Amino acid sequence: MHDLVHLERRGIPAVGVATAPFADEAIEQARRLGMPASRVVYIPHPVQLLTDDELAARADASFPAVLAALTEPAGPPTPFTA
Repeated sequence: MHDLVHLERRGIPAVGVATAPFADEAIEQARRLGMPASRVVYIPHPVQLLTDDELAARADASFPAVLAALTEPAGPPTPFTA
């Protein structure tokens, strides 16, 4: 979230990606950093046990949500499920 906020403050659109169980933490951290409307895409958990191919498929599946977050006005985070 720190990188996301840093980029946004420099005028560079950014989207955070986090797994769904960490949504509350991402929202709270964005609020504490002064950007409660930060764009974040939430993906299914866990990711650490995925193979490289499974992780690539997860990234491909979440790309439309990331692109939409970058091209639409920031608002409340919307969970993404693959």
